[in-house]
Amino acid sequence: MRRRAGLTATFDRSRLPSPAEVTGAFPAPFGLYLHVPFCRSICPYCPYNKVVLRSGLAAPYFVALRAELQAYGAADLRFDSLYVGGGTPSLCLEELAPLVAGLAVKSERAIEALPTHATDGSVARMRELGFDYVSLGIQSFDDRMLRHLGRLNTAEENRLALERCVGAFRCVNADLIFDVAFVEPAVFLRDFETCCSSGVEQISTYPLMHFGYTPFGKKAHAPRKEHELLRRACELAGRLGYERRSVWTFARVGAPLYASIARELYLGCGAGAVTFTGADFFVNHFGLAPYERALGGGRLPLSRWARLGPRRAAAYYAFWQLYAPGIDVARFERLFPGAGSVTPLLATLRRLGYLERQRDGRLHLSERGFDRYHDVERWVTYHLIEPLWEEMLEEHPPRDRPRGGASPAAAARSAPVPFV
Repeated sequence: MRRRAGLTATFDRSRLPSPAEVTGAFPAPFGLYLHVPFCRSICPYCPYNKVVLRSGLAAPYFVALRAELQAYGAADLRFDSLYVGGGTPSLCLEELAPLVAGLAVKSERAIEALPTHATDGSVARMRELGFDYVSLGIQSFDDRMLRHLGRLNTAEENRLALERCVGAFRCVNADLIFDVAFVEPAVFLRDFETCCSSGVEQISTYPLMHFGYTPFGKKAHAPRKEHELLRRACELAGRLGYERRSVWTFARVGAPLYASIARELYLGCGAGAVTFTGADFFVNHFGLAPYERALGGGRLPLSRWARLGPRRAAAYYAFWQLYAPGIDVARFERLFPGAGSVTPLLATLRRLGYLERQRDGRLHLSERGFDRYHDVERWVTYHLIEPLWEEMLEEHPPRDRPRGGASPAAAARSAPVPFV
């Protein structure tokens, strides 16, 4: 059987797990991730599963998403957290409303939003739907950088979005992207300071990633420049009342953590959503048609499945928990009693100075560890995640597949697509 990125490339339908087997595999309470793949336009750097929202696409998709939630018995489950990502979930608040209304969620309810959607009305609507955490795709307050990224939102719209959201939600995260090859470091540092001045709870700072299947295409990174820029951001954060919580995130001292990829265990629903039970890793169909077809036929929309085994599962968990908020060692050993060599590896990394035990008892990355993790995470992204996603995106019809290799400038100019 052909394999890609460690996941079975096809399913033997006789081995397809039942919904009860999936939810029963979790060893502890778990979160829920919902994926909304629709966007008004496609940013040329974005690697995620998304399609332009054209007439007639949303209704059948949300029927299928409801069917998937019902298959898992979501109305009878109590989730640790809810995270709605995309795509652009803030495009579809009314379609989401009946789905999230019946969910029991112990902790935060988080949603991603485009800054231009952070109107007074939309902010009020997100609050009505129970969302108390919101992540704004700011990316920059410099119009040159926004044009470079093919973003439709302007610097002024970004500032207004922060004004409307900070204080309206329990936790607001602002995403910033930096590209050391495009603009001088001062641009990113000004963006960072603007976010701090707004009082936002968290700032997530990402280096521009170059996926080969996106219009930006492949390009070499400058790790030392990126490390130095993040160190300078860390110094600035300390002066402004913020602290580095992970390799790429900074939070106001005492503020809650806004986490997406670092959630512990989670059930994923929606086209392209991923599930991690602690033993198994499932990936849903990326294409809308196969996703909807599976659910219409009474099947789970699973397309890839990896039975990880104790060591690989423990390594996967530990890697993403180190991103943030760190590893609770006692809990780690309870969840993965067969972790084998992973626990000694963590001890070795601590002796080498990459990890340190904090006052909360968790193992966190040290300053030295931040730089190393920065590089390792990029390797994992390009060598494991990118090949899988590129293959999965082939499920979309040709017009919805990303086209790699265009120059960034040309891609940015062609990015906006009229909404039908």
